[in-house]
Amino acid sequence: MPEADAANFFRRRSRRAAKSQDEIDAEQRQVLAADKRKRENHEEQRNEFENYAEEEHDEQDERTRESTEQWREFHYDGLHPPQEYNRQST
Repeated sequence: MPEADAANFFRRRSRRAAKSQDEIDAEQRQVLAADKRKRENHEEQRNEFENYAEEEHDEQDERTRESTEQWREFHYDGLHPPQEYNRQST
């Protein structure tokens, strides 16, 4: 926008005057750009959270597996194969 037009912008347009199509288009472009930035930011945050949740889940699985292995080693009686599902019921 030329400097002369910029200086007269608010003087030319009263508060109730209708916006020009160029102004409407410019505002719409700004709104669309802001929506796109919000969408990208939200997607990035969602991906970060999904990665974090997956890592936490994997770590918990590993801790559970280690704990289960330790329990099996400690309780193994040497008579039967060391799988829990092979225990004899009495």
